[in-house]
Amino acid sequence: MKLILLCVLFVAVTYAEENNDPIVNESNVEYNGKFRSHYELRDGSKSTQEGVLKEVHSNVFGESIKGQYSFVGDDGQEYAVSYIADENGFQPVGQHLPTPPPVPESVIRALQYIKDHPQKSTEEYH
Repeated sequence: MKLILLCVLFVAVTYAEENNDPIVNESNVEYNGKFRSHYELRDGSKSTQEGVLKEVHSNVFGESIKGQYSFVGDDGQEYAVSYIADENGFQPVGQHLPTPPPVPESVIRALQYIKDHPQKSTEEYH
């Protein structure tokens, strides 16, 4: 996974337009699964991420990655995203990202009712 991320980063930097040449490009991969990468481009785009190998379940390992990236949009505004990617999936956070609407009160009450009144097994009916 780390190798793929580093390869994608290398390809992205290689094929960047001339005015997007990297001004900073750092990466470090350690023997124990830890890694860190950082780059900045002339157009203001930046990316930083670090990861560790962690035990998700008994004898099941996976990566946990924290990072952030930012770029300047066509409208001239800077957009920034921070994220965590682990066994729970990709979890981005940014002011420009949409958020889900609030859960309706009726749904909250229904879920509480279901929790308070669990379904009976078929043996309990006889």
